Amino acid sequence: MSSEALQQVIGRAVVDAGFRQQLIDSARSACAEYDLTEDELNALEALDAESLKSFVGSLDERITKSGGRGFI
Repeated sequence: MSSEALQQVIGRAVVDAGFRQQLIDSARSACAEYDLTEDELNALEALDAESLKSFVGSLDERITKSGGRGFI
């Protein structure tokens, strides 16, 4: 598994509301530039949008560009 690439995707989704929405809409398209395995892509495709949004919303504002806004 390419855990570094997967970490980059998750980190970007946390701080970038536009990318987060792309990930929710089509993880495969959003992650085209990342070296992810088929299993990783399947896992990202299976992400629950509400859980992801809730997680990001629970993070400290200082670590997200949108301060928890812009993704609802």
